[in-house]
Amino acid sequence: MKPTIIALLLLTTYTCFGQSRKSALSDIRNKYQLIRELLDSNALRQHHTDYSCKETSEEGTLTFYYNSSELKHISHNYTKGHVNYRDEFYIWDDELFFQYSIHNIWYKDYERNKSGKLEKVDVTLTLEERFYFENNAIIKCQFKDYENRSNTPKIIKTQHIRNKNVGCDQAQDALEKFNTLLQYQEINIKDACNLPRSITKTEIIDIINNSRN
Repeated sequence: MKPTIIALLLLTTYTCFGQSRKSALSDIRNKYQLIRELLDSNALRQHHTDYSCKETSEEGTLTFYYNSSELKHISHNYTKGHVNYRDEFYIWDDELFFQYSIHNIWYKDYERNKSGKLEKVDVTLTLEERFYFENNAIIKCQFKDYENRSNTPKIIKTQHIRNKNVGCDQAQDALEKFNTLLQYQEINIKDACNLPRSITKTEIIDIINNSRN
């Protein structure tokens, strides 16, 4: 086969793949917007559980949202010390198609003011992750991070920061978290310490140190 023909076949294959991926992402956006509308209008039935983990002084809430009997959304919020997490899972036909996580980390830092004196600054560091799935296969992963400091009057919001396309090493963890949480739909949480978390204490320390540098 001539090189030109091979190149054309590869180009055609790549173009079809790109169009398929674009179509899948458009479908994900449409499903996401529909579920958000149902959530914002309180149209979905809820199964809500508050819990605490005595071992780590951690508290949280786990809520499942149903359209009739069909699960559409899971929201898992939990707080430990100076860290607050929220994991959101969006479901269609019993499959996860989008997972969003946001982590707010509060800590104190020191900066020199205009007069040269050190002053204490309250910092809120925000991390966001987005995972896009089609037929349980990951097709796109995004990340963003930003911080707000008490000595800076302008408040940075998520819409001010662009998402960065990143590698999908954590996508399997997102699927595993989803499958684990499914087991808690209609039962009381007896051992909250075993619920899946998005970020470890070691990772939090590394993130804060990197932001200071």
